[in-house]
Amino acid sequence: MERIRKNKVLLYLLISVFLLLIVFILGLLIGKYKISILSFLNILTGQENVNITDKTVIMNIRLPRTIVAGLVGIGLAVSGLIYQEVFQNKLVSPDFLGVSSGAGVGACIAIIIGITGIGICFFSFGFGILAMILTLLLSKSFRNNSPTILLLSGIIVSGLMDALISFIKFLADSDNQLGEITYWLLGSFSKVTIKEVYLIFPIVFICIITLFLIRWRINIVSLGKEAAENKGLNYNIYMLLIIIVITILTSVSVSFCGIVGWIGLVVPQIVRLLVGRNTVKSILLTILVGAIFMIICDIVSRTFTFSEIPLSAVTGFLGTPIFIAILFIKRGNIYD
Repeated sequence: MERIRKNKVLLYLLISVFLLLIVFILGLLIGKYKISILSFLNILTGQENVNITDKTVIMNIRLPRTIVAGLVGIGLAVSGLIYQEVFQNKLVSPDFLGVSSGAGVGACIAIIIGITGIGICFFSFGFGILAMILTLLLSKSFRNNSPTILLLSGIIVSGLMDALISFIKFLADSDNQLGEITYWLLGSFSKVTIKEVYLIFPIVFICIITLFLIRWRINIVSLGKEAAENKGLNYNIYMLLIIIVITILTSVSVSFCGIVGWIGLVVPQIVRLLVGRNTVKSILLTILVGAIFMIICDIVSRTFTFSEIPLSAVTGFLGTPIFIAILFIKRGNIYD
């Protein structure tokens, strides 16, 4: 029976790798500017007689944004999976602990004071980390180590950060700054360049490797403090390590694309339907499905209308029916 389960997981992984490869290629081919398959193959094989415009579009525009879309999808999906496991709540997503809202505040402040480009990402990342620190300090002030208290603290901090975003939007110049703030908050990969790839890749890679190496311990932490300590695991140390790594992962993901929902909620649910609740088995599949989902969202956002559809709208349109379908499959009980 165990061998059948392992073979099933391996099959899902192989299918996901194949789908990711297909979706990645489509991300380079599909857009408002049409590129033929022949031209794409010539560029891929390094032929000399290639269309310069086609090569520029693929290498300078679509390749960086497709890579970043995949990395952001990985970051948000894995963050959602781990959050749901360690907090024993299938409805938790990366924005529950104030990180996404904090990142939004950082971006708004950067835009208000005139910082542009990669500077917005740095401000967003920093304030995302700051929001999580505030959540931890608030939860500690209650002198209660329950995961529920940490979640409630995150909701409080999220509410505060959302209020700050509203206040900053009120102060913003309506002719220029307000539009830019709104556009950033809605989510987009339109301004991504190869510089962003060099910045986000090592951070996501290190965080994912760290989580992968402690995946067995994540399973034990998800059993609760008492059960984990009975098994000889230092619950507080590993819980803090997991929260720090996931906070960095979430914050860097949000800083490059804006506040995007549903990825961290829906993708872990899809993976659990396929392989069950076991971080050891589910983390690799979550990485692949998260990347596939976000690249598809990016393709949709930049293809079907004259101007780009905000990512938050696309993820909502795709995520809602998927989540409803999961509820029907689970017969309305998401905790099964």
